[in-house]
Amino acid sequence: MPWTAPRVEAQGEVEALAAEWIASYDQAEHLVRARDWLVHLAPAATAEMRIAALTHDIERRYPGGPVLRHADQRWDDPVYLYAHSLRSAEAVTVWLGSLGPVAAAVDGAEIRRLVGLHEVGGIDGADEVQAADSLSFLETLAGLTRDWVLSGVCSRAQAERKLRYMADRVR
Repeated sequence: MPWTAPRVEAQGEVEALAAEWIASYDQAEHLVRARDWLVHLAPAATAEMRIAALTHDIERRYPGGPVLRHADQRWDDPVYLYAHSLRSAEAVTVWLGSLGPVAAAVDGAEIRRLVGLHEVGGIDGADEVQAADSLSFLETLAGLTRDWVLSGVCSRAQAERKLRYMADRVR
């Protein structure tokens, strides 16, 4: 049995369009794998959960977002986490609005809620989206923490705290 979640295909037109939307983002693999992990953890995940996992960090694609000081800021800093999550939720909401009638196939408010909670988890699928985000980070972006250390962005101890934080927040 592999130690990673199997890859899954998009289900439904909105999810397929979301996959196209995020494809040019430099961390698209993390988003796709978050969706894959979500389906692995929760095979009955709703379309809204799947789309939320697939788009949860999209705000980082656009300049002007919240900035986390990797060297000394806490990884669980609520000011950063909420600003990041809510900006992603807003970007997804605007994107869904651009789809016109196609978007009626999903509950946009539910996607917004799940994206808004992807860093902290919560009820009705939010814990699963958060866990999928964490597992995908550990699978696809753990090397990024090494790069932070090698480039002087943060200390080795701070990078280790990030990896432990991502693992420990899985519920």
